Amino acid sequence: MHYENEIEMEVLGKALRAIQREAGVHLEITEETVRYGAHQIDVVLKLNPWGKKLFAEIKKWAPQANLGVLVDQVRRMPGEGILVADYINPNMAEKLRQEQIQYIDTVGNAYIKQPELFVYIKGNPAPKKQYEKKPDAAQRAFEPKGLVLVYAFLCYEWIVDQPYRTIADRAGVAVGTVGWVINALKAGGFIRKAEWNAGRKLVNHKELIDRWVEAWPQKLKPKLQLGEFQTEDFLWWEEIDITEYNGYWGGETAAAKYTKYLTPQEVTIYLPKKELANLLREARLQKADDRGGTNTYKVHIYERFWPKATEYLDNGYDEERGLVHPLLAYADLLATGDVRNVEAAKNLYEQYIERELIPED
Repeated sequence: MHYENEIEMEVLGKALRAIQREAGVHLEITEETVRYGAHQIDVVLKLNPWGKKLFAEIKKWAPQANLGVLVDQVRRMPGEGILVADYINPNMAEKLRQEQIQYIDTVGNAYIKQPELFVYIKGNPAPKKQYEKKPDAAQRAFEPKGLVLVYAFLCYEWIVDQPYRTIADRAGVAVGTVGWVINALKAGGFIRKAEWNAGRKLVNHKELIDRWVEAWPQKLKPKLQLGEFQTEDFLWWEEIDITEYNGYWGGETAAAKYTKYLTPQEVTIYLPKKELANLLREARLQKADDRGGTNTYKVHIYERFWPKATEYLDNGYDEERGLVHPLLAYADLLATGDVRNVEAAKNLYEQYIERELIPED
């Protein structure tokens, strides 16, 4: 068994024993590593004696994870989900409960809400044993430069099989970066030889997307920040043609335009650094400060990290609208951990990402 899988099964075993000890709840493993349609499920559990089926997402080092990503992954289960983790701290426990995400951990913290059963335990101290992180063969692909290239592979999958120079031009990275990222993705099981020729093929799309989305707010996004600004005009963004600044709406703003689901409370923009002063002047944006009251609205501006292109996914929407790719908008939303945004992210995932970026095997 792979080391990572061994750890996951150890986490699961301890969590099952802990919930039995703390609350007398018996959860039985009925299936392991099983596919339900496009979903790869870690474990399927049965809540006895009622026989309720729960789809488990097992997470090592859960406190270090993006909460929005965890919530979204559990909600995307093909049935009712439950998070199984090494440790859920009190702050995370409360947020998960508010989001109605069931969980158990290895020290007995738990939230299970069923018609026949309600359990809510938080505050049990962290386990003394911390799981050692082993080297990850694909890890280099999820460092800043690697994330730029992986993003391009996910948005423009056809370039995976192209010469290194073509890949570098489309992704906006150095040619030297391409080789080591491809090697890391091969080692991690995300690129393999194509059946139809001697070229390369992207595989395990869902896992690759999840890993990119998890790493994005930690490894790359902070390096791109150009500043936080504010305005008193709630709808200022509706009057701006962001493409005049070679810019793109991200986060809540992009989601609002893609899905009509969300009214943005904060605005996210990606644009070339040289255009920042022009946008601030024309939009009358001020540097954000702590004095901003209820009538001020935040604007987060980041440097664009991809070359300008003319098409996305070949499905009828493009950069001419001044919107970031749905994948980036989805990652932005989850990174906030906000309830509204996590729900909007789920909508984006189902409408665009699942349909266009995750082919059926």
